[in-house]
Order: sequence, then C-alpha cells, then structure tokens
Amino acid sequence: MKLKGIIRNPNCYFLFFFLSLYFYFLLVFDSAIYYHYYQPIFLFDRTFLKEFLLYPGGLIEWIALFFFQFFYLNWLGSLIISALFLTIFIAAYKLIGKIGNVKPALILAFLPVSLLLVLQNHYNFPLIIAVKYLFSLIFLLLYIKIANKYMILLIHLSGVIYYILGGWGYLFYIALCILYELLFSEDSKKFIYAGFNMVICFLYPYIAARYLFAITLTEAYIYIVPYELYYEPILFKPTLCFYLSYLSLPVLMVTIFVYSKYIKTELKHRTKQLSRWQHLLIQSIIIILVGIFVLEFSYKQEEKRKIQIDYLAEQGQWKELLALSFEIDKYDRQVNFNVNRALYHTGQLLDDLFNYPQLLGTDGLFIDRILGSQIAIPASDIYFDLGHINASQVLAYEGQTKFKYNPRILKRLVLTNIINGKYIVAKKFLDLLKKSILHRKWVKYYENCLFNKSLIESDNLIQSKRELRPKFDFLINCKNPNYDLIWLLKANGNNKMAFEYLMAYYLLECKMGDLIQHLRKFRDFGYRKIPRHIEEALLLIEAMSPPDIDINFNEYSISPHTVEEFRRFNKILLQNFKNDVKAKALLEKEFKNTYWYYVRYINPKQTNIMLKERKIDESLL
Repeated sequence: MKLKGIIRNPNCYFLFFFLSLYFYFLLVFDSAIYYHYYQPIFLFDRTFLKEFLLYPGGLIEWIALFFFQFFYLNWLGSLIISALFLTIFIAAYKLIGKIGNVKPALILAFLPVSLLLVLQNHYNFPLIIAVKYLFSLIFLLLYIKIANKYMILLIHLSGVIYYILGGWGYLFYIALCILYELLFSEDSKKFIYAGFNMVICFLYPYIAARYLFAITLTEAYIYIVPYELYYEPILFKPTLCFYLSYLSLPVLMVTIFVYSKYIKTELKHRTKQLSRWQHLLIQSIIIILVGIFVLEFSYKQEEKRKIQIDYLAEQGQWKELLALSFEIDKYDRQVNFNVNRALYHTGQLLDDLFNYPQLLGTDGLFIDRILGSQIAIPASDIYFDLGHINASQVLAYEGQTKFKYNPRILKRLVLTNIINGKYIVAKKFLDLLKKSILHRKWVKYYENCLFNKSLIESDNLIQSKRELRPKFDFLINCKNPNYDLIWLLKANGNNKMAFEYLMAYYLLECKMGDLIQHLRKFRDFGYRKIPRHIEEALLLIEAMSPPDIDINFNEYSISPHTVEEFRRFNKILLQNFKNDVKAKALLEKEFKNTYWYYVRYINPKQTNIMLKERKIDESLL
C-alpha cells in the first residue's frame, strides 16, 4: 500500500526528474563550461542595476545574472538549472490541471520542457530565455487564479508584467491569457476580457517605445535577449525549436479544450480505464525514454570540447589543451589558434606546428587580421603572451565596447595598467571587479600590489611582462603581423616567443628567404639543435634551389632521420607523379604532420581557403 501511495503521488516523479537532470548537467553538460562560454558577471552596484531598469525585460535579466554567476561552480550551476527546469515542469503541470482534468498531464507538461531542454543543451542558448518562460507561466497561473474576481486590477498590473517580461515574453503571456479566456473561462464577460488583453498587448509596448524607454517599436514588441548575444562568440539565433517551445503550450491548450469537449466522454465509454498510479507510471516511463532521446539527440560533444579548449587556454593548462585538441573532429580556427599557443608554451611550436592542420596558414597563428570586438579577447591574449602589452590593452578596450563587464577583459585591463605603472587606472577597474563576489580574492591580491612595491617586484607575471615590453611603442599591423614580431625583437632581443612566432609565420607563409636570414638567431636563443620543421624547410630550400646557386647549411646540423624522411617523401611523389590523388593519400598516412605535406597540400596559397570578411564575424569558407 505504501508503494502504491508513493507511485500515485506525482511529486516522486518530479523528484526523479530533478535528480536525473541534475546529474546530467553535472556530469555531461558541465555548467562551469557554460559559465566560461558566457563569462557572466553580477555587480552589487546601483549603477549596474540601473542599466537593467532602462528597458522592459531588464529586471528579470538582472535576476537571471545573479543566479548565472554561480554556474562558476559546476555542482551549484547544475543545481540551479535543474531547479529551473523542474519549476517549469511543475508550472506546466499545474496549468494543465487548471484547464482540464486529463490523465496524461505529466506527458503533456513535459512537452514544452523537452523542447526547452533541446535548446538549453546548446551552450549558446541564453539562460534568460528559460527564466522568462518560467515567469510567463507563473504570471499565467496567477491570472487564472484571480481573473474572475480582480480582472480590472490584472489589466492594470499587466503593464508591470510587461515591464518585467519584456517584448517576446509578454506576447507569450498575453497569448496564453487570451486563449484561456476564449477556451476555458466560464465568466460571461470572457470575450470582453480577451478583447482587453488583445488591446493592451499592442498598447503597452507602443507606449513604452514612444514615451517611456529608449527602445525601438520592434524591440518593444519582440525583444528576446540583449543584442550582443546574437553575435560572436555567442551567436544565438532563434531556431524552429525555439518557436516550437513557445507554440507548444497554446497548442496543448487547444488540444485539451477539444479533447475535454468532444472526445473525452466518447473515449470513456469505449476504453478500459487505468488507475491513477498506472497512468502516472506509464507516463513516467515515456518521459524517461523521451528525455534520454532528447538529451542524446541535441547534445553536441564537439561544441563542449571547443569551449573546453578555450577554458584550458585561459587557465594556462597547455598540456591538457593539446591532449583534448586531438579529439576535435572538424577544423576550427579558434582551436587552431589556441593549439599554436599551447605548442609554444610547451616548447613544441617549431617541432610540432603541423600536428594540427594549419588550414588557414597565418590566420590560425594570429586571429586579428579581420579586426572586430568579437575576437578582441583572444587577440588580446596572444599579444599579452608576446609581451606587446599596449597592443593587448588596446584590444581589451576594443572588446569592452561590446562586452562592457566581461571579467576576462576587466582583469586584462587591470594587469596591463599595473605592468605599465598606471596604478590609478588599474584601481578603477579593480574597484569595479570588487563588486562581484566571484572575483574578490583576485582583486584583493592586486589591490595589495598597488600599495606594496615589494609584492609587485616578487610577482613573476608582472615582472616577466615588464621585461618583455617593447622599449618604444609602435602601431599594431593586423594585416602583416610579422612586422609586429620584428619590431618586438628589435625592441627586446630576448623575446623568444616573438622569435618562434616569426619563424612559424615564415613557415606558414612559405617565405624561405626570410627564414634563412634569421637562422643565426637560433644560437642566440640557446637552441641545441634546429627544430624539426626548420630542418624540413632547409631540406626543401636546398632541393628547390637552382643547381648553380650554392646554399651552405653545413653549420646547421640536420638529423639523418629527417634527411631519410625527406627522401622517402620524394620517392612517393616520383612514383606517383601522374596520379596526385594517390600520392596525397599515401603521403597523408605518414607525412601529414610535416612541413613538406603542408607546402604541397594544405598551404592556403594552394587550396585557396581563406577567411571571408563579414560585418560581424568571420568564418571558414
């Protein structure tokens, strides 16, 4: 009897749903990766709050940001997001119970939740959409509860609800209210109330746009999320599933109405009735199967790995980054860029550069040829690595034009200003970051640095970057980053990263003459042997040079193994000189990670693969 009592109680199914969802987000989705992708920040500050009060829907975004910051901890973020979806599930279940006594209520309530889960399973889905969806259902349940007694009050409160939900969320809420009045309300004035709702649906957004807020009419009616989320790196785009998730509830309401009025009585006479616990048990099994399918179908492991690559780069976990990069199936420029950084930091750049396919050549080495705020953070990272502090700072400011409160940008501006000795400016950014509970420990350390000279002098990061700083300033050359590297070397001849990146640039651009001119620098930087890819390039230069031109490489010892590999490479080419497709297939098996294979088959000058310039972002054609 106790077991049947438990099974009859829908709360046990909700609990099971919550636990299943929690472990999925904790172990598979990883809410901390979701946090890293968005870099949300919440400031306990009046000015920060006021910015969200300047437009309809902003207040609820402010609330969502408060909770989103805790996704920094995977276990806590997973708890919050699971609780959010559980609450949506319960609210949908309560709604169905209010409008019709139907047996498959659990399954029907799970339908909009499943569609939202498909969306949430992608890292570029804004959490705020699910939060607004929940509030729309809560306001609808409130409407149903008090509509008959306090309709005039509700109509007046509708303006407040519009301000809370914003354009798209408010349209969704009003549409549900109108449907409820037309289909389920027993009040004799239901058509009048439905008409009132329809009028205020158009009236409040119009008044808001024309007289109250600095927003357009389009934003007033169909605002979904802040504009910056539509562009890189988020690239959110309303999909068919997005619209279906909002359409599902109106469709359910119409279906329940038709079923209750025309079908339910007929089926009751013709079918065998199952008990309540049997209904709930069957529904829960269906929900489990559908939930597994939904999550499995919509989850993109590749998407997570790419974000993890960026996360590992930010944390400086270069070996882990390189290990994960081998699991990426499809070429990605951002991954290529971070792999190249990791290769340098692990001392492998000129030995293993071509272990990752350099499909875009130097555009995978430097990411800012097509300059824009969407790539400002990674571009700032590479210049910071190189010791080009002013360039890193310029790009951080560029990124701030779109992502005003991004903590990575704010931290970069703190560091660059401290390195440059501009402590007052650094303090302004520290004061801003101090208002976020997640970054207070970091802020406290660098605040102490501002007033403690010995602490700054003992900080390895600050001192190493001060030593690498150019002794004179120069402009960034995004189109020809090799000029920046040359200037960095002229300004500081000990900049090993600038030297290795310059050599990598010449390799990728196939500028053999420039490569030869810098060979002596390997001794200056203490190399015991020439790196593998440089050996491969020297053998290629020698083979391609006319017989009457003598190039003496005697002072540079090339390993016998590399020489033998080059002979084998050429032998395969000669044996298949009439069938280049076969030659490429054979060479790819053994030599795809060599400079020779890159020059012949991957070099963008051969493949014509290049970046396409667009107003907002850039992509691989």
